[in-house]
Amino acid sequence: MAEDEVVRDLKKKLTETDGGLGPPTLTRSSSSPTAQGELLFPDVGRARDIAQPGGFRREHLLRQGAGFAAAQQSLLSSLLDPRMQKYFSLEQETDPSQLGTAVAPSGTGELEAASPGHSPGASNLSTVLVILKSTIGGTLIIIPGAFSKTGLLVAPLLLLLVGGIEIYCMVLLVTCVRRIGGSYGEIARRSMGSLGLWAVDVSILLSQIGFVCAEMLYVAKNCNKALTALGIYSSWASETSILLLQLLVVIPMSWIRKLQYFQVSNIIANATVLLALAFLLGYSFSGLMTHGPGVGIESSGPHWMIFAGTVVFSFECINFVIPMYDAHEQKETFAPILVFTLLGVCALFIVFGGVNYAYYGKDTNLVITSNLPEGSQVGRVIPFAFALGSLFNVPLCLFPAAIYVEALCFSNVPKSRNRTWKINRMRTVLILSCAFVAFLGKNQIDAFIALIGSVCCVPLAFIFPVICHAKICHPNWQTLAVNVAVLLLGVILFFYTSASALQQLAALD
Repeated sequence: MAEDEVVRDLKKKLTETDGGLGPPTLTRSSSSPTAQGELLFPDVGRARDIAQPGGFRREHLLRQGAGFAAAQQSLLSSLLDPRMQKYFSLEQETDPSQLGTAVAPSGTGELEAASPGHSPGASNLSTVLVILKSTIGGTLIIIPGAFSKTGLLVAPLLLLLVGGIEIYCMVLLVTCVRRIGGSYGEIARRSMGSLGLWAVDVSILLSQIGFVCAEMLYVAKNCNKALTALGIYSSWASETSILLLQLLVVIPMSWIRKLQYFQVSNIIANATVLLALAFLLGYSFSGLMTHGPGVGIESSGPHWMIFAGTVVFSFECINFVIPMYDAHEQKETFAPILVFTLLGVCALFIVFGGVNYAYYGKDTNLVITSNLPEGSQVGRVIPFAFALGSLFNVPLCLFPAAIYVEALCFSNVPKSRNRTWKINRMRTVLILSCAFVAFLGKNQIDAFIALIGSVCCVPLAFIFPVICHAKICHPNWQTLAVNVAVLLLGVILFFYTSASALQQLAALD
């Protein structure tokens, strides 16, 4: 009985190989599977294994166990930054010499599965978690300060406008990938040629470096606040000193090659930041109900263009849309989940910024943790929680940028100890460069974040998606008119917001 099944499976395999268009060519080596050889059908197993006593039950348990493990892996992976998953798998060591498998810039290769067989795609819950993880974080602590410079009425309207347009552009990109497939860079290459591929890759690289700079600033400012609340005013506790001291931690962490080693630190970072944000919102809401609104609340302010750049930075998650779409199990539900989840995030930003600004009024600082009372437990714990979360995020945010640069510089270098240390030195240089850039913007963090948003994120979020959609999907004239308006707005944000941010930074000097 077992031998009959082997012969049947062999005939079926050979027929599929030859397309059923003639007699198959048989060779001795492939006449039948052996006990130690490769399986004809890895997802089924050997027929004689199932035919043994208890074989059907063993096969059923193996199938159920594999599916459960894959589902757990999918949910756990969703807690990591989705921008990472484009470049390497969770257990895999990043190797720039393996272009086309584990590590590849956009359009040069695809990530191979870490294990054979089909694993279930991401569920709706996993997709929502990834979207929330990518948009809700430490950047929220500068939103109330941006509200104070933009106005309690203008800031929510501007946030809805800019955030809504970013969501619209994400949907355009999903439409493109459903039409032709491929990564963001590959879609840009097919739309704009090799220049488009280069532009997308460079923009992603710059945006990731910008995120690293921002996280390093969050560490310095929040840790300085926590130490000040403890009564420590030493020179080594200044923002500049903390910016340098954190290098002792993030440089060795940046040398890590396997993403799985960041699971624990990433979960800690997520948990501390989310709990601290929830506490800040509750603290301000309670104070607002008890003591009433602060003084000097303005409905509009002069720095609305700076706030527009900050919003673009906060919602810059378009480079994760395609990886998450590819991983999502039910493709038709992805776009609605994306839209409604991000609209919820917009609402959260408005509530968080509005409540904190309404409570502190004109005394609202650029970083909201600076408004916590000095000497109190709240003033010590909450800033330290943000500093810890941002510290763990620094090497993780650096990964995509580091992998991209390594793929360009070391793809043809044979694997050796010498190459490993060259990569380590390159990552160290990247971290040091980010620390220097963060130092330049530490005294005007709102203008600094807006500059990153306008220069590094606007092309990815506004300009490239509408060009790709026009080239690939050939929309009707109404949609094309809307896309042209979005394109013009993106160009205005790129130049005018960048100029406003640079002017504000220069005025400080």
